[in-house]
Amino acid sequence: MTETDPGGLADHLEDEADELERRSDKLQQETEEVSQEWQRKRSDPSVPGAPEPPDDEDQSEEGPPTGAPSGKGDED
Repeated sequence: MTETDPGGLADHLEDEADELERRSDKLQQETEEVSQEWQRKRSDPSVPGAPEPPDDEDQSEEGPPTGAPSGKGDED
């Protein structure tokens, strides 16, 4: 293929686009599998280091997370 052959360049770019799409689909599938596995581990109390996320209600009773804005202005 030469740079002056528009048909050849188009074919090459289409092949490259197809390969990138295939790799993107594979990566998306792997990401979904890892996410599902992590959710299973988080719901299993026997798995160390994968605790269930705290409920939103629990967080509101404790106040905002450290470093989060309180929503109050610095009025004096």
